Amino acid sequence: MPKILLVDDSPFSLRLASAALESLHGCSVICAEDGYTALELLSIERFDLMITDLNMPNMDGLGLIREVQRRWPELPSIVITAYGSEAVATQALQAGAFSYVPKSHLREELANTVRSVLKATDRQRNEEQLLCSVVEQSLTLTLPNYEARISPTIDYVQKLVAAMRLFPPARLMHLRVALEEALSNAIVHGNLEISSSLRERDDGCHTKLIRERRHQSPYDSRRVTIEIHLNRHSATFVIRDEGPGFNLTSIPDPTAVENLLRPSGRGIAMMHALLDGVQYNDAGNEVTLKMNVRERTDGPSEDGDT
Repeated sequence: MPKILLVDDSPFSLRLASAALESLHGCSVICAEDGYTALELLSIERFDLMITDLNMPNMDGLGLIREVQRRWPELPSIVITAYGSEAVATQALQAGAFSYVPKSHLREELANTVRSVLKATDRQRNEEQLLCSVVEQSLTLTLPNYEARISPTIDYVQKLVAAMRLFPPARLMHLRVALEEALSNAIVHGNLEISSSLRERDDGCHTKLIRERRHQSPYDSRRVTIEIHLNRHSATFVIRDEGPGFNLTSIPDPTAVENLLRPSGRGIAMMHALLDGVQYNDAGNEVTLKMNVRERTDGPSEDGDT
């Protein structure tokens, strides 16, 4: 039975919203008169959805949503707004609320909005449970020569790795930094053949050349390939560009701490510092990154073992 936390300092608004939710058969609605009471209830009970007014004393709805996002980021929320609160409602959406409903339309819109949000979170929860049951997976991705594609690609990879619960948050962040470095190197230095020395200049030449070569032959047809292999022991990424490669002996020793501060080769040094394995092929256009699982992050098993 879905449990909904309804937060509003107005008894009339609480009655109005509760009445609007009566069509959601099987839902349990618990009311709180302000943000602090809501936080107390959230700390002792599990809820599937929070609906909150924005204008409340002590802690307003915007502050409540921000605190809920910090402490219970998996809990979806809907804001209900009075006329003239549209700007604050936009802020609430930016802070993490799923949707908002004007108080003047509670009877017509609230139940349908709640139904839609609960269905969406159910789908997400089912997907996460399915991913948690995966013990091994491999896939291959290709990227064009646009650095803007790096971040969403890593977001997707992190979602896969996080769902398998291989690493704690800090190591997930280490993995992200290393993948960003490797993919950026593959695009800029590999496929586009742009020297890192240009980045040290302050004349915009580095950025200008990246834009130009994306549309020039032979660079424009090149792609970056990412082979991903995940299992309960490690996460391995093989990143390959279609450039001519580079001479590995020209890069400062990446394992030396002092080279973390050097502009040239700094990315490779970072990867060595953050990962358990960094191995280039002889041509210098393929790197294999490996992070080993050091500890369990999936908590106790269902039979009670730890």
